Amino acid sequence: MKNKPGFWGGIVCGLLIALIVLAAILFGESVHNFILGRGFTAAASSILTSPVKEKISLLNDYIDYYYLDYQEDDDSGETDEDRAEGMYKGLVDSLNDKYSSYYTAKEYSRLSESTEGSFEGIGVTIIQNDDGYFEVSGFASEDSSAKKAGVEVGDIFYKVDDEYVNGMDMVDLVDHVRGKKGTSVRIVMLRGEAMEEVEFLIDRQKVEAVTVSSNMVDDETGYIVIGAFEGTTVRQFEKALEDLKKQGMKRLVLDLRGNGGGMVDAAVKVADDIIPTGVVTYTLDSKGNRKDYMAVTPEELGMPLAILVDSSSASASELLTGAIKDYGKGTVVGTTTFGKGIVQNIYPLADGSAIKLTNSRYYTPNGLNIQGTGIEPDVKVEFDLDAYDKDGTDSQLDKAVEIVKSK
Repeated sequence: MKNKPGFWGGIVCGLLIALIVLAAILFGESVHNFILGRGFTAAASSILTSPVKEKISLLNDYIDYYYLDYQEDDDSGETDEDRAEGMYKGLVDSLNDKYSSYYTAKEYSRLSESTEGSFEGIGVTIIQNDDGYFEVSGFASEDSSAKKAGVEVGDIFYKVDDEYVNGMDMVDLVDHVRGKKGTSVRIVMLRGEAMEEVEFLIDRQKVEAVTVSSNMVDDETGYIVIGAFEGTTVRQFEKALEDLKKQGMKRLVLDLRGNGGGMVDAAVKVADDIIPTGVVTYTLDSKGNRKDYMAVTPEELGMPLAILVDSSSASASELLTGAIKDYGKGTVVGTTTFGKGIVQNIYPLADGSAIKLTNSRYYTPNGLNIQGTGIEPDVKVEFDLDAYDKDGTDSQLDKAVEIVKSK
């Protein structure tokens, strides 16, 4: 048997460091004490007790002495780094909090791109279909370089720069497709039932995720959909408002159905375009520390407003809905929202990885925390799926339009 004290010692050292980082993050100023060499406060040491440290050391001894690393003989491609990352993930998973996560450096980089709302690539959205193939499901915009090159929805990725896609996972495929603006990538797609090979040379471009769409329902009623709150959302929302006002909008329906949330700051800035100066939301952490998020511009939307929500409207979309409702600046229409009234922060680590932890609860301006309960609509309307399937009738949207017209 191979004994690898260096490897397993490094693993346990990494685990201890991860525990220290986690404890420091969970217990505020303790991290500063640790960095400055002052040791932990009593609160932090309650996690890293001597028995915990001793047991971790004991487990390492057992692993180091008895464990047969049979996977060394397999062609799994798993590295020592992969195993260490797995242990870090396991540590955070042990919190039993579905909203807290550990991100590897690659995962955190991808996450940062997605929340910023822009990246450099070919402008397609990809899904893994029921047969396990990676399929083009849509385009980021009409100006997508992939769409201009002739790629179609339903095309299946076959080769990227002469490397077969078979065997890649989604992250690997995205890594191969994305790249610096101005460079190009050669992609072979399979198209149609005959799986015909179609080859493309596609220029990479800066791609901006579209999170806002809008149109006029009638001559005076505007309609804006916000699909998520990302770095590009505020600018897109404000442009939509401006365009609709130029078209004669005198009332607005804001659709947040299916919006699972995103960046709190983006939701706060959207609220700032709608409500008067004041608190949009506030948070309280485990120590009772309060942080206020403010609307700072005196201008309000100044027209009848209805907000459409459903059971998938969560987090930042509930924050926005709650602020508008508490200030009496709009009528909430639809069904009860998801009920996520807790906040997560992401803490980047020195090696490029990051840890996301639930660190506070957020409250509406009137002091309501909706965790587990959601926001009740002012006017409850179920979505009529049969009517929608029959002729496209949207029962919830129709009611919202009726309400703003009556104001």
